[in-house]
Amino acid sequence: MEQDRAVELILIELISSRICHDLVGPVGAVNAGAELMGEAGVADDEALALMRKSGLEAARRLQLFRLAFGRAGNSVDSRSMRDAAAQSFDAEGKVALKWNDVSIDPAHGRLVLNMVMLAREALPFGGEINVVCESSGRISVNASGKRAAFRPEIENVMKNEVPPEALDPRTVHGFFLRNLAHRTGGTLSVLQDDGNIALIYV
Repeated sequence: MEQDRAVELILIELISSRICHDLVGPVGAVNAGAELMGEAGVADDEALALMRKSGLEAARRLQLFRLAFGRAGNSVDSRSMRDAAAQSFDAEGKVALKWNDVSIDPAHGRLVLNMVMLAREALPFGGEINVVCESSGRISVNASGKRAAFRPEIENVMKNEVPPEALDPRTVHGFFLRNLAHRTGGTLSVLQDDGNIALIYV
């Protein structure tokens, strides 16, 4: 029991660190926009546009994190999760998302959302993510783009048993996804090729 609690605490701390890390960029840009306005002494159009874009991106990411990592993800339908991901990517403006409209239960919807978020990490220069949920239960998330690839350490935690003590804020999401796959009764496969990656759940 004590070991389970220790693991839980480690995961909570790491996921919190991860969320903070991902929000630093857009929130910092809002602050930069405010500073530009202060230096100009007037409501500069460029600064205002930067603040609006960054504020929207931060708000969309928070909604995404709430569904992916929070308890809300246990009760929200998959269409809402798909819409949250699409809105976040639209606000960012670098990745196109295609997610077929097959109704799945919230637990598997949350799994798909985490698969999509990890696939996004593998697209440093943007690209396209295609999600296919089959009636048989098979789920595939394919991503393509310039230099699309998972970092070796992230691929490792998705493929292999890794002790929680060996995780860090960059790898905890892959660990979390692998455990979600196991909890929903399936297995996760990771495939990589030149400019293409795939996460497959069966």
